[in-house]
Amino acid sequence: MSDKYKIPEGYEWEVHNLHAYADKKKAFERGEITLVQLREFEHQYMESEEQRAMRWRRDHVMRELDIENAKNFRSFKENSKAFAKKMADMGRGISRWWYTKPKKAVPGKGKLIQNKITGAWQQEYKPNKSMNMRAWLDAANQGKVMSHMNPQGKSLDREPTEQEKGISKEAKKERGKKVWQWVLGETNNFGRGWVDPKWGKLNKGEPGQGGRMPKVGKYTVK
Repeated sequence: MSDKYKIPEGYEWEVHNLHAYADKKKAFERGEITLVQLREFEHQYMESEEQRAMRWRRDHVMRELDIENAKNFRSFKENSKAFAKKMADMGRGISRWWYTKPKKAVPGKGKLIQNKITGAWQQEYKPNKSMNMRAWLDAANQGKVMSHMNPQGKSLDREPTEQEKGISKEAKKERGKKVWQWVLGETNNFGRGWVDPKWGKLNKGEPGQGGRMPKVGKYTVK
């Protein structure tokens, strides 16, 4: 594997089932379970070596892309015409949101603010009426604030239901897939191109993975 994608020392392992893991750690702090039981849970839901390596490569590439995006946006702000011409000569486009203000995602008084480093837009939260912190918390407990994000008016001071946890988990998976597809596109499939000449389809294998030895029965052919 290239040193570029080598996992550094001290890179932590990730435990899946985060809600249950948080509950287990609280139970350990209260003395309800032993350290051995906590470690058994961590071992049961610990990510595999392959998942950890893939997570590191994904995070590493995302950081590189964030740095490149910030550099490009700074060049665009300094001289937009020259930068646009440079990208056109390279056969690359630029984000339309760098020079076009999008519509508000949700109704309200909150203004759209453009990030000065990345060029991304974010709508600030501004309530339709002013209230002090205690009144806001009381209203939040009754589900009477942020109605655009909480149309059912549920209390914000509660634990998520199992159904909501499942929806959140599936949404997280879907976002992860979209991010990984975007990474493959931005890196040209990590420099390997979009088409595998041998199989005639997109090679989505992780970079740095060598070919596996063919097996015959229980034995590996060397």
